[in-house]
Amino acid sequence: MTRLLILGATGSIGTTALDAVRNGKAEGIVIAGLAASSSPSLPGLGNEFNAPYAYLRGCDTAEVRAFIKETEPDIILNAIAGKEGLPASAAAAEMGIDIALANKESVVMGGRFLLSMAKQSGSRIIPVDSEHSAIYHLLKGRKARRLILTASGGPFIDRRDTGGVTVEEALAHPTWKMGKKITIDSATLANKGLEVMEASLLFGFPPESIEVTIHRQSVVHSAIETEEGAVYALMSPPDMSLPILTAILGEGHGLRNIVQPLPFSSGFSLTFSGWDRAQFPMLGMAYDALRGGDGMRIAYTAADEAVVNAFLDGRIAFSDIPEIVRQTLSAPYPAVCSSLGMIMEVSSEASMAAEALC
Repeated sequence: MTRLLILGATGSIGTTALDAVRNGKAEGIVIAGLAASSSPSLPGLGNEFNAPYAYLRGCDTAEVRAFIKETEPDIILNAIAGKEGLPASAAAAEMGIDIALANKESVVMGGRFLLSMAKQSGSRIIPVDSEHSAIYHLLKGRKARRLILTASGGPFIDRRDTGGVTVEEALAHPTWKMGKKITIDSATLANKGLEVMEASLLFGFPPESIEVTIHRQSVVHSAIETEEGAVYALMSPPDMSLPILTAILGEGHGLRNIVQPLPFSSGFSLTFSGWDRAQFPMLGMAYDALRGGDGMRIAYTAADEAVVNAFLDGRIAFSDIPEIVRQTLSAPYPAVCSSLGMIMEVSSEASMAAEALC
């Protein structure tokens, strides 16, 4: 049996994982513990799964570490939203606990600091995002020269004028059901920008070897191109159950019928197209931040989180998001951030700078 601790248990990823356990799709998983920030549903989930629960607030690494020690998990599903997921990942990595990572900010901000800590302790960082999960499995036994990340394009792929976009429109994602922050990021393609940075750090590919393509059907989750020129892709319906469970249990652990079969015999179409930097400047800025070093990646992440919250609160327009991030990134940031304290300090500075522009 695999003892699983879920951090961010009441969000979309945590809920999907618990549904899989509840519905018998995840035999072999025991819920060791559950954590969330403030959800009133947490005590009920603790009772249902007979697991201890905790309300974890802020970036308190000691608090997370204490809960990990209490619950003694074999693996942690880190589904905390935003930059507050990094201290939890750092605590788990320092303790040598495997991490099924749905919090992309951990790698984008933590960078080599987090990856080095995990390597030293023996902690495995296994990606949960469907794009990175696909690449993680596709690279087994293969060498690639190029990574191809797919993007749905969000709700505004065919809409150039986004000045009057409402919160409700931006939250109407055409494919995935996700939390508010990641859904807004998908509308601006900032989420894909974070994924480009995460893929570069996780798999060791430079930005020029990572391509993004618009794929409206969200069936091809990512692909790799080998030296020979062959392209290998992972395909499945847009359902997060599969990447979550394969991250927790691994391949070959008796998983059956996790997602519905694709309807090849009845026919369906897959389309791919390029993206326009003028239409999606947040993705272009992510490539620039990746080339700019640790501080730029951290500032991008923090500024994006600040402006998304401001948009959701009605303080800025949707069209203001990229310009505020651009102005925030115009300040100088350190090329190397070698400690958690330094990372969080740069993040705080960038957050305040972005907030001041909202």
